[in-house]
Amino acid sequence: MQQQARFQDNGDGTITDHQMNLMWRKTDSFQDTKKWLNWFKGQDYVEISNLERVAGHEDWRFPTGDEAWSLFDLEARNTDKYGDDIYLPPVFEPGSAGTTWTLDEKDSSALVIQYEDGQKVWPSKYANLNMAYRMVRALA
Repeated sequence: MQQQARFQDNGDGTITDHQMNLMWRKTDSFQDTKKWLNWFKGQDYVEISNLERVAGHEDWRFPTGDEAWSLFDLEARNTDKYGDDIYLPPVFEPGSAGTTWTLDEKDSSALVIQYEDGQKVWPSKYANLNMAYRMVRALA
C-alpha cells in the first residue's frame, strides 16, 4: 500500500493508518513534553492524555510491538530531534525522539522500537534513556 493511501493526516494532530486500522498521535511524548520518559512515566503521559481527551478521544494507549514496528519503513524519511534521518513516514511531525516504548513486556523490561535503525531492544522499564512514546488508538 502506498504511503499516501495508507496514511491520512486528519488535521487535528492525529494520523489515520488505513493499513493497520489505527489512529496515531502525530507527535510523540518527547515533542509534547520536551522530556524523556521511562516506561512508567509514559503510563502517566497516556493517562493524562486520555483525561484531557486529546483530539477528542479518551482511549489512547501504547502501541503493541507489531503496531510500532509497522511504522518502520526503509523507503520513508523523517528526522529526529537531532536532525538525523529516521525511517518513519513523513506524515508524522519531524523532530521526534526516534523511538517508542511498546506494550510488550518481558519481566522488568519492555520492547522499544528504534526508527533510526530498526532495532528492537528490551531496556529496563525504569531506564531513563532517550525514550519516548507514540500514542495510538484502534479505529472501530
